[in-house]
Amino acid sequence: MPRSRLLLLLGVTAPALACALVGLTHPTRLTADTALYWQNMHIGLIFLFPLIGLAPWLIARRVDRRLGWIAALGGYGFATLYTALDVLAGVAAGALVLGGETDATGPVYEIARVLARIGVWSLIAAVVVAGVAAFLQARMAAVPGFVLAALGAYLVYPGHIYFPIGTASMGLLAAGFALLALAVTRVPVPVDAHEPTRAP
Repeated sequence: MPRSRLLLLLGVTAPALACALVGLTHPTRLTADTALYWQNMHIGLIFLFPLIGLAPWLIARRVDRRLGWIAALGGYGFATLYTALDVLAGVAAGALVLGGETDATGPVYEIARVLARIGVWSLIAAVVVAGVAAFLQARMAAVPGFVLAALGAYLVYPGHIYFPIGTASMGLLAAGFALLALAVTRVPVPVDAHEPTRAP
């Protein structure tokens, strides 16, 4: 496998897979006992979540620079808004509970949900653009990757990275992005390659 193709595969799959692994340790509830880990885990996730938004851009730009920029806008929306969710519902909420301010987490969660919803729709839009780019390059071979990535992006909102839905969403994103990356880097087969060899 060419080095550039391998690097693309790693770039589009590693962030989602890392989030899936972290999600397996995500506490199911924020309590006084889980608040410290909750806070620190989300500080670490600040460095991972934005990288998921890069994948559609990395895929789309291999086919068309304009589609790459459009995908980048959607990815940027996810990166910024989902990071805001992470800071509010993760770092801030954990810090509030550690400080004994449990009643203050409700308003923080409300703001975070709104931002997360917009962020996820931004990711879905970016995935659609990456899917269009892959379709232009590989036609129907791009469809499985698009379906998996789109489903994974959709499940981010209800599942975040909680097990099991969130784990599934991250796994679907990684698998979908991998298939799309393979689609946009496939070598075109010459039209006459499948024609039978004619005798002179």
